[in-house]
Parts: sequence; C-alpha cells; structure tokens
Amino acid sequence: MRLLLLEDDPRLRQAYSGRLRAEGHAVDEVGTLAQARLSMADVDYDCLVFDRLVPDGDSVELVAELDAHAGRPPVLMLSALGDGDQRVHGLVAGADDYVAKPVRLDELALRVRKLMVRRTSTMAGPLQLGRVTVDRARRQVTLDGAEVHLTPTQYAVLEQLVASLDRMVGSGELLEHCWDSNRDLFANPLHSQITRLRKIFRGALTFESVRGSGYILKVVDPG
Repeated sequence: MRLLLLEDDPRLRQAYSGRLRAEGHAVDEVGTLAQARLSMADVDYDCLVFDRLVPDGDSVELVAELDAHAGRPPVLMLSALGDGDQRVHGLVAGADDYVAKPVRLDELALRVRKLMVRRTSTMAGPLQLGRVTVDRARRQVTLDGAEVHLTPTQYAVLEQLVASLDRMVGSGELLEHCWDSNRDLFANPLHSQITRLRKIFRGALTFESVRGSGYILKVVDPG
C-alpha cells in the first residue's frame, strides 16, 4: 500500500517512514501542506498520515477539504495538540484516527494497519486461494498450512494482485501502490518481484503476464 506522510520534523519523518516501510508500505514524505496537495494530485494514496501543525498551516484544513470527496483514503492525524477538545476537532474535520504525540512507532504501524483493514470490508477475514491462505488483517500468508515468509515488497505486490484475483492489474498500478517516489525510475523492480513470487508459489498460484500491460493472479486447480 502507498502512503503519504506529512511531517515537518525531519527526524520524526525519517523515523515514521522507516517504520512504515518496514511494514511493507511505500511511503512518500512531505513537510508542508502545499507539498501534500501536489503529491495527492499525482498519486491515488491508500492512506494519509498527517502531522497536524506544519509550517504553512493546520492539516485539519486539508482533511476538511478531502472529506468533501467520496472515496478519499483514510486519514491518521498525529499531533502534539492531544487534549480531548483538539482530538474531537480533528475527528470532526474528517480524520479517521487521531494520536497524540509522542507516538510509539509500533503503535503508529498498528493504527495504520487497522485503518487499511477497515477501509475494505473484504479484508475482514482470511482469503482461501486453493492451497494458499492470505490473512490481510495480520499480513500473513500460508501455503499448505505452513507460513510463507515474504519480504514487505513481495507481500505488497501479492496483496494488490489478490484484491483483483483473475483480473489484470496494470504494471503502473502495481508500481504506484507498492513502490514510493524513492525508487529508481529507470529500473524495473516489478519483474524481479513477480519472478520470485512465481518460484515461491509454484504449483499453487500463477502470475500470468499480459505483455506490456500487467499481471493476472490465478489459483491453480488442484485437480
């Protein structure tokens, strides 16, 4: 999943983004409301993590703007303004969750994960794909009952394909959701990750290539 992180403190921004990337998310980092608006104009994010007070204003204003649009991504607001009235103000403005600073990194990762699960009701329970089980709430994958240890990027690619089982997912969409703006624009990381997934799930899942367009995930018929 691709996230937008708005945090004006470089030290905190690095800590937050590092923890979220360790969870398998692609994270774009900005430090102002103006930069956040530009990023959102270019990318369809899966989740927004906003520090409240930044140099050019209060992100409550930005959340209120977004709330007018149907289908906007969930918003986690972080703020040193953590008293009850300020929290209510942020939630009324449209934030889906509000955490007072300082926030523990493991709590940040957990709250983002819960927002992502809440966003799509199909994530409520594990998905059985033949011999493979994908539990998106726990971010766990098993093959014939044994846990499969995927890298965060491998899991992110698999999750995107699982959401569109038997339908093509464009290469551009996979790159947008599974890699952030730090990736080498001249490299093709997707091909290598698909190759590894094919080896891991050989005989259970197929990752069919649609030449020049994308990939289709299919379940292998055990018969």
